Amino acid sequence: MTAERGGAIAPGLSIDLAKRRVLVVGASSGVGRAVGLLACRAGARVAFAARRRDRLEAVVAQAPGEALAVPCDVQDAGACRAAVEAAVGAFGGLDAFVYAAGMAPLAMLEQATHAEWRAALDTNLVGASLVTAAAIPHLRASGGRAVYVSSYAIRQSLPGVGLYRVSKVALDALIEDYRLEHPDLAFTRVVLGNTNGTEFARDWGPERTGEVTRVWIERNLFPAPTMMPLETAAEAIVSVLAFRGYVDDIAVMPRTRDASAQPIASGDPHPSDAE
Repeated sequence: MTAERGGAIAPGLSIDLAKRRVLVVGASSGVGRAVGLLACRAGARVAFAARRRDRLEAVVAQAPGEALAVPCDVQDAGACRAAVEAAVGAFGGLDAFVYAAGMAPLAMLEQATHAEWRAALDTNLVGASLVTAAAIPHLRASGGRAVYVSSYAIRQSLPGVGLYRVSKVALDALIEDYRLEHPDLAFTRVVLGNTNGTEFARDWGPERTGEVTRVWIERNLFPAPTMMPLETAAEAIVSVLAFRGYVDDIAVMPRTRDASAQPIASGDPHPSDAE
């Protein structure tokens, strides 16, 4: 992709976010990182928020426009509020936020620990609500938009990723209820299919991955056969930020010509992680 300040350019795609003030939560890697960088290239002023400070500083150093590193652990209510206030304080307001933080423990439901349940729900659901609650007054002032990264797992799941699916289904309900409570604001859900270059399977570990993938093979269940490029997911989300009208939901899926997802189906998630 080539890019120009004030308008990100890709084949068949031009995005202008000039002077828009954007907070991206979960921005140190994967989808969030790609969204933040593309938004900067499109002219936005971007606050990159995430837990890992070293990763944040590295991505902000790469950002081509005005960028801010905001340390934020979404499992900490105070940190969620502080991230929003840091972005507002630096930019004088907030036009949009993207909630891309997510984690996916790999465990059969009967084996899942309390800690794994808490981590999945606190990261994928509760953190999203805390950021939204803090951002609502600022989005109302600017006529802004909240965008949430959801997953195709809500429609089609696999044994072992139930914690992730449950948390994402709950996120869908959260978005719907925020729409009911605040009909004057825009809350957009972006459903992503298998996406290359994320840390979705980072902490699965070879032993548990082997156990679960054996179940997939025995039952003839497999993840999607291909994975879309990370850039495709980012372009879809940043396009939503640039769109002036109301966007309810969009879904972005891999194509048959995209990269193979076979490493995950074979029990080796790390060469090509998926969102």
